[in-house]
Amino acid sequence: MIDLAVLPLFLLASVLICVAPGTDMAYMLAVGISGGRGAALRASAGVALGVLVYSVAVAAGTGALVRQYPWTLNALRLVGVAYLAWLAVGAFRDARRGASFGAGAREGAWFRQGLVVNLTNPKMALFFLAFLPQFLGSATSSAAQFIVLGVCFMVIGYVVDTAVGLLAGTLQRRLAPTSSAARTLSLMAGIVYLCLAAVVVGELVTALGAG
Repeated sequence: MIDLAVLPLFLLASVLICVAPGTDMAYMLAVGISGGRGAALRASAGVALGVLVYSVAVAAGTGALVRQYPWTLNALRLVGVAYLAWLAVGAFRDARRGASFGAGAREGAWFRQGLVVNLTNPKMALFFLAFLPQFLGSATSSAAQFIVLGVCFMVIGYVVDTAVGLLAGTLQRRLAPTSSAARTLSLMAGIVYLCLAAVVVGELVTALGAG
C-alpha cells in the first residue's frame, strides 16, 4: 500500500529541484546546441530512463550495497569522467572541422548518450538514496512507494530537460547552417562536457580524500 498524502509536497520539491541549474540541465543545453531539437528529445528520454533505473535500484534496496561497498560510487565517477571526456573530445574534433557535434549520428545514439551520462553520475544515486526515503509517509510497501515517487520525479525531470533541450535546439537550428556557427556551437558543447567532467573529478578527489 502506498501513501499518496505525501505526493503534493513531493511534487513541489521535485519541481524546485528539477528547475534548479545542475548537471542534467547543463548536459541538455550541450545536447540542444550541438545536436538540435531531435537530439534533445532523444537524450532527455535517455536521462529519464536513467532516473527510473535509479528509482528501481533504491526500491530494490541497493542502498545497503552502496554503504557496504562505497568504492562502487568512485567506480561510477571514473566511468563518468571518461565518458564525458570522450564526448568533449568528439565535440572539439567536430569544432575543428566546422561541423555540429554528433552530425550524422544515429537517432538511438543520443538516447544512449543521455542514459549513460545519467547512469554514470553517482550524485543521482546518492540523491535518490537520501531524497526518496523522506517521503515514505505511512506506506506499507517502501518499494512500491519508491517506484511511484521515482516515476513522478522522472516525468517532471523529463518535461524540464526536454524544455531546456528544445530551447537550446531552437538556437542551434537558427545558427548552425553556417560553418562558423556550427564550429562555435560544437566548441561550446565540448566546453560544457569538459566542465562536467571536471566537476566529477573534483567529487572523486573529495571522496578519496574523505576516505
